Amino acid sequence: MHVPRVVLGGTSSRAGKTVVSIGLIRALRNRGLRVAPFKAGPDFIDPSYHLFAAGRPSRNIDGFMMKKSDIIGAFYHGCRDADIAVVEGTMGLYDSMDGISEIGSTGQISKFLEAPVILIANIERISRTVAPYVMGYRVFDKKIDIKGVLLNRAGSERHAGKARAAVERLAKMNVVGVIPRDKRIEIPERHLGLVPAYEKRRLNRLFNTLAELIEEYVDVDRIIKIAKGAKEQTNIKEPPVLHPRKQIPAKLGIIRDKCFSFYYQNNLDAFAAAGAEIKFIDSLKDKKLPDIDALYIGGGFPEVFAAELEKNKGLRASIYDFCDEGKPTYGECGGLMYLGKSIKTQEGDVHEMVGFLPLETQMFKKFQSLGYVRNEAIADSPICKKGAVLKGHEFHYSKAKLLKRNLKNMEYIYKVKRGMGIDGEHDGLLVKKTIASYMHLHVLSYPAMVSNFLKSAR
Repeated sequence: MHVPRVVLGGTSSRAGKTVVSIGLIRALRNRGLRVAPFKAGPDFIDPSYHLFAAGRPSRNIDGFMMKKSDIIGAFYHGCRDADIAVVEGTMGLYDSMDGISEIGSTGQISKFLEAPVILIANIERISRTVAPYVMGYRVFDKKIDIKGVLLNRAGSERHAGKARAAVERLAKMNVVGVIPRDKRIEIPERHLGLVPAYEKRRLNRLFNTLAELIEEYVDVDRIIKIAKGAKEQTNIKEPPVLHPRKQIPAKLGIIRDKCFSFYYQNNLDAFAAAGAEIKFIDSLKDKKLPDIDALYIGGGFPEVFAAELEKNKGLRASIYDFCDEGKPTYGECGGLMYLGKSIKTQEGDVHEMVGFLPLETQMFKKFQSLGYVRNEAIADSPICKKGAVLKGHEFHYSKAKLLKRNLKNMEYIYKVKRGMGIDGEHDGLLVKKTIASYMHLHVLSYPAMVSNFLKSAR
């Protein structure tokens, strides 16, 4: 199966990968191409931008959480009916899980997909220096196919010309574009990376502006040609969890709104493929749970909307009763916070939440944990069996405090092997059939989560 594809890698974080990715995806779409977007790494927010830019879901592919065959299979699963695929990298091209191996890096993903790379370099305050800078990326790992360099944030036409000449004449590398510095096109940041993409009208205007910028300053035709030059990959097998043989009929409620928006698209695909009838729930507008057998609450920004969540007493009571009846409920990070007793904001305000789990969470200005995690299951749960090893990701500014007076019916189900979890040693609180953790789990890291969770609803 041949899919034209390109990886947009950066010299570092803040090189401009997200802005360029959004602009290129929208520019290609405006040309009438069906674009399949992807995000290397575990980030949730960039894929939400890709969705609006491309008009179709973006999927995460990650070298730590997934094995090579599943990355390739999931990639082509997401490329169905697409004319071209654009993969936005994570951090710098070679940044990885441990700083030594290539595991979890954008470079690793480009190798697995045998995809050409466009290297995006921030050239603020440098000109000739950019030549040895980008040369280092080319010679560090010659198995990575860097086909072009895109120079970002040029201060003037003169600056752009000097930097382009340095790369082309001294580094002997092709420059596919030089983008000027322009504060009007910068995407505003929020404490968990980038603001989530639910403000459609404003973002669409911004995305079209980015597309115009890309068309003006970048050789889009050249990038399309580079993408078409990617070799055909054969013997591709899509992950079985995305095409299960047996159906497990169950009505699955998923809280998905501006408070809780962090869901891996492949997780949603896998639950639907397994036979789940998915019913989306709005934590601010819906007054009670619909008729469901199981409930999934992902991460997001419950602390930002804590006052509004508190006001919806009807839904909070409905969720409490659902959990108390022993119905399977799964919460990740923001879902963990929501299922707890309360959230204390950075300003010191305390807001009541569902109150089923015996914990309180408090927000801090500095993040409390960031990075990949590896957990070993030390007890059975609706997600996994004892002894299972789960790989995921955590990134949060909250800290959970257990309420000692209510610990009698609670147990931890994960022993933390890498990461922070709830207390530095454990993650995953289990009360009846409700499990919640700080770990974000990707279905291709632990495919059995789908069948285990749906079967627990029987």
